[in-house]
Amino acid sequence: MLDKYDPSTYSHKYADINGLRMHYVDENSQSPKALLLIHGWPDLWIGWREQIPFLVQLGYRVIVPSLRGFGETVSPADPAEYGYGTVSNDLAGLLDHLQIPTVTVIGHDWGGAVTWRFGQFYPDRVKALASFCTPYLPVAQEEVTLEQIVKVLPNFKYQLYLAGPDAEKDMNDNFPKFFNRIFRPIADMEHLIDPELGTLAEGRSDRPRSDKVPQKVMDYYVEAYTKQGARGGLNWYRQTHNNFVQCKNLDPIIKKPSMLVLAEGDRALPPSMAKTTPQFIPGVEVHLVEDSGHWILWEQPEKCNAYLKDFLARVDPINHKL
Repeated sequence: MLDKYDPSTYSHKYADINGLRMHYVDENSQSPKALLLIHGWPDLWIGWREQIPFLVQLGYRVIVPSLRGFGETVSPADPAEYGYGTVSNDLAGLLDHLQIPTVTVIGHDWGGAVTWRFGQFYPDRVKALASFCTPYLPVAQEEVTLEQIVKVLPNFKYQLYLAGPDAEKDMNDNFPKFFNRIFRPIADMEHLIDPELGTLAEGRSDRPRSDKVPQKVMDYYVEAYTKQGARGGLNWYRQTHNNFVQCKNLDPIIKKPSMLVLAEGDRALPPSMAKTTPQFIPGVEVHLVEDSGHWILWEQPEKCNAYLKDFLARVDPINHKL
């Protein structure tokens, strides 16, 4: 029986995709209507714990992969083995393995960015797209560095530390402290990086686990990262060059039914970043959730799930006569 707060009760699967062993959760596999849920950093598939059983109850097949660099999926140490194109190929390979022609893709954080790019790389595999927190950003027309990006988007300054030489040891030495600090609702959130120490966790005080994150869930994060290490996930922040090379020829316009759900208090991805999204995704529906920070999926699960239910009923409805 599926217990959304007990990771061991989910249906865990593994497949060899594009030369690496990929882990994914696959619930309600008999349903002909498949959803692909994409996590971000430092998240894992279990970040969708409030959505997976809800979407299954609606009648959908829910597939939640661990992206390369995360969890039980192989983590290449070389940053050159990442990028939006590479990860999109992984997801297409997983759909091929499962013999699923088309899906609705739903992402959060980096997973939201992957969702938009997957819709550009593989439009024929996509029914609809939805992103939580992450606006659509057009493909760069010329190569820029992360430092140049931060000058335009100063809210991304933390990424310079994550892409640098010190973040990996900072995390590897402090996983329990790190996750207790980062997984908090907006009213209880502190700076991701200490303004004086310049660290994620090293040298900072311990904080108790938030009641919003059950103990079994927190234990799963700590165990998974302790086994895998932080490098794979941090490699995602070293992709400015790869992403430019892999994406530069993509059609900037997305012509799929799309939804963007923004969190009013998201400091990493403030709603102001979404101003241009409708220019590139005609007809995109945009929602703003108040009283939520970046972890909108479990801070405001009822609102997130209500938006998903309404969106899916229109773009990929379940036919209960099937």
